[in-house]
Amino acid sequence: MWSLMKDRRMAFLIFANLFSSVGSGITMIGIPWLFVTRDGGDAIFGYTTLATTAALFFFSPYMGALIDRYSRKTLLLGSEIVGGTFMIVFALWGLIAGHYETWQLILIYFGGSLYYSMHYPTQFAFTQEIFSRDQYKALNSVLEVQNQSASMIAGGLASLLIDRIDFSWILLADALTYAAGFILFLLIPYQRSAETAGSAAANVSMWRNIGEGFHYLKQKPLLTVFFLCTLMPFVGVMLGNYLYPVYVQSILHGTASVLGASDMIYAVGAVLAGLTIPFLIQRFGSYGTVIVTFLTFTASVLLIYAFPIVGVFLAVKILNGWGNSGTRVARNTIMMETVPNHVMGRVNSFFNAAGMGMRVLMIGMATQVVAFSGVDTALLVLALVLAVSFAGVLATRKLFTVQRSKHLHTP
Repeated sequence: MWSLMKDRRMAFLIFANLFSSVGSGITMIGIPWLFVTRDGGDAIFGYTTLATTAALFFFSPYMGALIDRYSRKTLLLGSEIVGGTFMIVFALWGLIAGHYETWQLILIYFGGSLYYSMHYPTQFAFTQEIFSRDQYKALNSVLEVQNQSASMIAGGLASLLIDRIDFSWILLADALTYAAGFILFLLIPYQRSAETAGSAAANVSMWRNIGEGFHYLKQKPLLTVFFLCTLMPFVGVMLGNYLYPVYVQSILHGTASVLGASDMIYAVGAVLAGLTIPFLIQRFGSYGTVIVTFLTFTASVLLIYAFPIVGVFLAVKILNGWGNSGTRVARNTIMMETVPNHVMGRVNSFFNAAGMGMRVLMIGMATQVVAFSGVDTALLVLALVLAVSFAGVLATRKLFTVQRSKHLHTP
């Protein structure tokens, strides 16, 4: 891991992501809190999250085809330009008007979610393309530490800033972090690989590109089941972005500081995952590591449901972060080792779309459950869905038993 840090490409990548993630992180913590503190805002936020996820579900396959068709670096730079422009427009709007209407908060939330949905799959394919196979374990661990460090910083700053300064200034600072990210991404040396430049993705229609991604996965049903089931902790985190602000406000009777602190503690657990998961993978393999981390995440959700106490909620969030991030590091390592780079955009975007579809169903369910039975019941349902998904992960163990002595690589 430490040798990778000496690579200047890694340094530019880390700091570019750090700037962008901290700014957008504070914004995406602030928006839910602004919603839930308005009359009827928790329901509006639930439907906003549902509509945003549904829209991104339909956009995702198209995004994947773009990632395989065009230069990944160009797409990264474009995402920084579009994201920064969007935020600065609304920052200036808020400074002039002095407040934000609900529809403006909805647009800001959608813009931030759209940036995330395009930027991170592009970055995933970009890093797989520019780094070598023997660096993947360390690469995913370093990026997880960076991502979660950014979340920790964002959570800490959010707990200090959201109730104390006008939200327009937060958006303005967010816009400036996109500018910093653009400059740093620009400095990363990049030459498109012959495999991706010569890919059929550039020579056929967009829908044909998307169809080829589905065809690739259809030939590997067991691996597809594994990747689908291991999405669930991340889906649980996304659902938690809706549930936990409501939980803190209505069950724990906490303030924005509790919400910000919980995100910061979650990030501490996630950073620990980035540091410890390489050792678990070395000892138990990527699949064995997924088993441990998935169980940990599921247990953390059950504990939050069972003990509605501020201190317990904050303490358990470290397990929540470790379990989700550990699952993602091990899963991403398996994906980089098994999926060829020239189809990575489409394959990864298929799973992103599937994850969004799961989120649509889960958020739609949770919105109704929160309205009629309370947020605590919604957390219990989430834990049950996680248990079913874990059973799906266990059902794929034959694939990893057969290939244990081999590199998981598909030509």
